[in-house]
Amino acid sequence: MFAAGAAAQSAKSPDAQQAGPVTVKRVHAQSTTNPADDALRKQVSQDLNALQQPGPAPNTTVQQPKGTKVPVDYKPEPDLPLTPTAQAAVLLSEKWLTETTSPAPGPDGRVVYSYGSGLPTVVCAPLRICMVELQAGERLIGEPHIGDSVRWNISPALFGKGDSSTTVIVIKPQETGLDTNLLLTTDRRAYYMRLLSKPDDYIARVSFAYPNDDAADQRWKEHLARQEQEQLEATRVAELTPTAIESMNFNYQIKGGNESIRPIQVFDDGQKTYIRMHPNTQHQEAPVLVVLGADGKGEMLNYRVKGDMYIADRLFDRAQLVLGSDKKAKKVEIIRGKSKES
Repeated sequence: MFAAGAAAQSAKSPDAQQAGPVTVKRVHAQSTTNPADDALRKQVSQDLNALQQPGPAPNTTVQQPKGTKVPVDYKPEPDLPLTPTAQAAVLLSEKWLTETTSPAPGPDGRVVYSYGSGLPTVVCAPLRICMVELQAGERLIGEPHIGDSVRWNISPALFGKGDSSTTVIVIKPQETGLDTNLLLTTDRRAYYMRLLSKPDDYIARVSFAYPNDDAADQRWKEHLARQEQEQLEATRVAELTPTAIESMNFNYQIKGGNESIRPIQVFDDGQKTYIRMHPNTQHQEAPVLVVLGADGKGEMLNYRVKGDMYIADRLFDRAQLVLGSDKKAKKVEIIRGKSKES
């Protein structure tokens, strides 16, 4: 039946057999978009086009906020020119900063730089510790100053005991590729050094040699020794026991002079002479202690003043306390071996 129906339909439409292929066209439905959506699409398209445009030139004028007025004749401040003196100073500084300083090997893996001979460089690595050692007995004054305090960790440490203990600075970078500088101030000198961070390379220990400081180091040791000796003497005088006092020689005579410079007590222990002054003399000009020779002329001797006490390093037969000079000088004579008189 289906075949017969199709044949009958063909018979009824002879034009259909002669027609060619049927062309189909898609007809767009009528747009029902909201006008607000069209405006949004237009704004997005404009923003995308703006992002694809090249950026402004480096000197492009920046739009100022509303209410901010820029003078018409305003010009940005140019780089300041250097005077010949300043330029010469910069060149000298650059020469020192770039001067090659050859380190030397030291004990215990130390890398030794010569202090003052160029800029020392300390290379560190993350997860590793670098140590910078100062001179034995040297002490930091204040905190270290570093150019990049965010990505570098700096902390002080100490090893040894007493005056021979050594201060060290522990340095740790947080990442690689860092380049900064470090300033350390101590009671003897200032250290200025460069810090670099590498992925694997690092210097474990850095110390310094002081070629021009041997004499100064010896003077420093002598100064510390004198301080220690003076402290022992002051403690000894302050802690005299009754037995020790009885063994002292108080057989001294004090003659003449103004009450302001007359001692209230003179004694010796067989090696040193002690002259106790009135406590008020600590707040006024102190007299000078001289030894009188056989010819009656004054000779200098080694002594120290601790509070109201003069401590001479030797015994003497005659001495004077002298305040002032020439004929107006005030003098008090001290004579050993005679009964004390007013």
